[in-house]
Amino acid sequence: MKPVETDSETGAEIFQLTDGPRPCDNIYGEQPFSSADSSRFAVRYYAEGKSDGGLSILDLGDGSLHPLLETAPRFPAFHAWGDYLYNQVDEGEEIVLRRWSFQTLECEDVFVLPESEDNFSYGTVSQDHRYYAISVRRADTSSFVLRIDLSGGDQRILADSTSQYYKHEQFSLDGRNRILIQANAQDVSVVNLGVLEVDREGFDWLPVDREPTVPCEKDHWPGSGPHTPRCTGHEAWMGQTGRVFLSTGYDEDRQTNVWSASSEDEEPTIVCRTRLRFSHVSVSRCGRYWIGDATKDEDVPLYVGSFESGECKRLVNSRTEHDGKQWSHTHPYFTADNRWLIFTTTRAGRPQVHGAKVPDGFLESL
Repeated sequence: MKPVETDSETGAEIFQLTDGPRPCDNIYGEQPFSSADSSRFAVRYYAEGKSDGGLSILDLGDGSLHPLLETAPRFPAFHAWGDYLYNQVDEGEEIVLRRWSFQTLECEDVFVLPESEDNFSYGTVSQDHRYYAISVRRADTSSFVLRIDLSGGDQRILADSTSQYYKHEQFSLDGRNRILIQANAQDVSVVNLGVLEVDREGFDWLPVDREPTVPCEKDHWPGSGPHTPRCTGHEAWMGQTGRVFLSTGYDEDRQTNVWSASSEDEEPTIVCRTRLRFSHVSVSRCGRYWIGDATKDEDVPLYVGSFESGECKRLVNSRTEHDGKQWSHTHPYFTADNRWLIFTTTRAGRPQVHGAKVPDGFLESL
């Protein structure tokens, strides 16, 4: 592969990793759809003209693509830097949770989801592969979170509400199998973040955003707030620390919009004071670094920051142009070894996945 650009300031080489007539993206960055050995990651194709969508595995070593689905896929389940890619697949009247090995591409059925008229989210699979947690929205707009024990089939509702809807579920990376959930007001005026345990009902809340105008059934909300401006809905576990990194609206007084928090905190911690407004965020597998796209700046630059120093530095410009669709969002993330920054951009004239090689010494300079 030859780079399409070398950043004049950082020396980072940028490569276009996908090509073709169909729009393509790297799916999402909060829990990277990437292999544990950093060699492969998943890409999603969108229908264009007479071509259908699809789901493939891309090999960073030789650039080869390995198709898994040749039709528009459901959104894959969150399972960060794993050995498998999990996804729901429609099989007749059933919805099957299926997984593919990143290395062998071997496919196997894991679980058949319960028959329901409700709207299933994409879900998340625990690091030990035992649990699947999924947000479900009923036709009456009420919402609940369902936990399924994949080893024995036991199912349990961990949270249920008629005033909030749940989404963006993410299993923790620390082996404790906790589940991070967005709890949105129906009008999305409030975006709270809570943590669920697999063996009990009810949230432990993070001190972010503010108390909603309508209280949750069975749950209490933290304080009177506001703790932060409204959350953007982009958040990620910070390695194995048990903390969460997130972006919000910009706080003029505290000069930031990126924070960290845990359910044990009374107030969130400022991660970096900056004029920049970050939207999509992610965290390195080691938990030491964060990534964010500065969406208000020209060329939508991608920054990397250090939790330890509180500093951040631009790595590359994505040069994407937002068109109101997911495929033009960068959703940047590191491979497990911190050697590649994977992101989506429209810089080639249509949405395609790109990768930037992280130069030697760049992370140490933070």
